[in-house]
Amino acid sequence: MRICLIFFITTFIFYKGFTQEKVLIDNITIVGNNITKQEIILRELTFKKGEVLSQKQIEEKIKQSKENLTNLSLFNFVDIKSAARNAKADIIIDVVERWYIWPYPILELSERNFNVWWNEFKESNYSDFSRLNYGVYLVWENFRGRNELLKIKYRKGFKEHYLFRYEIPYFNKEKTIGISAFVQQFRRKKSFYKTENNKLVYFEDEDYTTKDSEFQITILYRKNTRNKHKLRLNYLQSNIADAIKSLNPYYLKNKKLKGDYFQIAYQYANEQRDYVHYPLHGHYLHFQLKKNFEGSSPVNHFELIGKVEKHMEISNRLFIGSSFKAKVSSDGYQPYFAQKGLGFNEYVRSYEYYVVDGQHYWLSKTAIKYELIGKTNFDIPYLKMSQFKKAHYSLYFSVFSDLGYVIDKQNNENNDLSNQILFGRGISLDYVTYYDKMLRIEFGINRLGEKGIFLHFTNPF
Repeated sequence: MRICLIFFITTFIFYKGFTQEKVLIDNITIVGNNITKQEIILRELTFKKGEVLSQKQIEEKIKQSKENLTNLSLFNFVDIKSAARNAKADIIIDVVERWYIWPYPILELSERNFNVWWNEFKESNYSDFSRLNYGVYLVWENFRGRNELLKIKYRKGFKEHYLFRYEIPYFNKEKTIGISAFVQQFRRKKSFYKTENNKLVYFEDEDYTTKDSEFQITILYRKNTRNKHKLRLNYLQSNIADAIKSLNPYYLKNKKLKGDYFQIAYQYANEQRDYVHYPLHGHYLHFQLKKNFEGSSPVNHFELIGKVEKHMEISNRLFIGSSFKAKVSSDGYQPYFAQKGLGFNEYVRSYEYYVVDGQHYWLSKTAIKYELIGKTNFDIPYLKMSQFKKAHYSLYFSVFSDLGYVIDKQNNENNDLSNQILFGRGISLDYVTYYDKMLRIEFGINRLGEKGIFLHFTNPF
């Protein structure tokens, strides 16, 4: 009897799935793409004209396609609708394009984050404006309507920066292979040359104390919408003042005032997040393998870096997000200018004032978010340009907890935050708006018992 019942249920499920009504995607219409080429949008769709799918499959593919188009960062709004008629479906894609050409003046802080700058500014009795940068910056997104990227920067001030970058998402007929290249130079009159007591130590002179140059070329391979491969070649060079060599002989770890090395890296990314700049659903996997080749500095170690993220809704308006990142290096001494631990792009929240050097690290971040205000669309009065007239915002309250650990086998004599657990926790208010802009106001406590309010403008993960 039990066997018959199982057979009946299995047959019923199979029959229902087999006989589910199929729909032919008869037409795909795109509106609102005044600049963006149609092929760029079609490349992100997980369905195509002439495909036969069930209604459930169409709904799922529309959802995935909307996420893909949103994560291009080319549109402020994306809407995809399906209109069924006589076993056929017309797909209508309605986009609101962004403003793509941004020539703007530079007036920015030259510190690792706002909190470090404010602390230094306060200690100078609010009178030291020397750590400001100024200049001009041209960013042309969606160049030629093909999602190409052009960047030109001319920045003077505390940390000079000259940059030219150009990126083409694909150039072959199958739209799977692209290329990205840039050349840049930094020049500083005040440069950090070592880490002591978990903080950067600077040397300042009237002449330039460090000059760093970098050239990079990357081949991109993207066979489908969610997986991306990169093969990257870098050349890095650093020139330093004689005083820095005397103050830290291990800065370049050679007998010269110039150090350079080559680097080749392979990256793989699997992107399943709904919105990369502030995800609430989905997951992300990133893997990177680097090999450094010795130049005039003995930089020849391997690096393996991996990261995973998971975001999900655990109940109505309540979300949880978690990430884990780790870096492992092969043996061999790493000169100071060629190694980084935590405190720059990656950090444990509530340790913003510290730098933790090392050759290996792991970092875990977790946040529970409550949606105070869901995504709300509104029109800005007196603005007629479609790229700015329609905007959106959302607001989240979150409780976070971070853990990190840095292994330093080289320079940990006066840096007691390495080789021990770093723990930070706190609360945050996150404001998210259009053009991928956000503001995070955090209150955090670290294991040292220090408390503080911290401002950030990017996704914490």
